[in-house]
Order: sequence, then C-alpha cells, then structure tokens
Amino acid sequence: MLQIIASLAPYLLNLVCPLMMIFMMRGMHGGHNMKSQDMIRQDEEIAQLKAQNEQMVKDLAELKVKRNVNFQGGER
Repeated sequence: MLQIIASLAPYLLNLVCPLMMIFMMRGMHGGHNMKSQDMIRQDEEIAQLKAQNEQMVKDLAELKVKRNVNFQGGER
C-alpha cells in the first residue's frame, strides 16, 4: 500500500497545483464582483452627496437674499 502511495505521490502533487489554481482564480473572480458592487454603492453615495450639496447651495442663496432684504430694510 505504501509503495502504491509513494509511486503516485509525484502525480498527485502535480494534480494539486492546477486544482489549487482553479480555486484561487474563482476566489479572485468573486472579489471583482464585490469591488463592482462597492463601486456602485460609491457612485450612489456620490450622487446623493451632490444632490445634498445643490440643495445646500440653494438654501444658502435664499438665506443671503433674506439677510440682504432685512439689512436694506433697516432690520437686523
């Protein structure tokens, strides 16, 4: 039995390398999917932040107009 295992050992080692590569490549491919999902989330977050920024710019402009009206009207 040990003779059979010893004679097959080099062949088994040669088979282990390609099998490991297959599993490693699958793992790497799965990682790319995660990155694309992260990028989609980041794009959505950027879009939300841009919308918030636009709203804040509008609010600031309105506040400046109100301040100028109050200042010109003699109120403080």
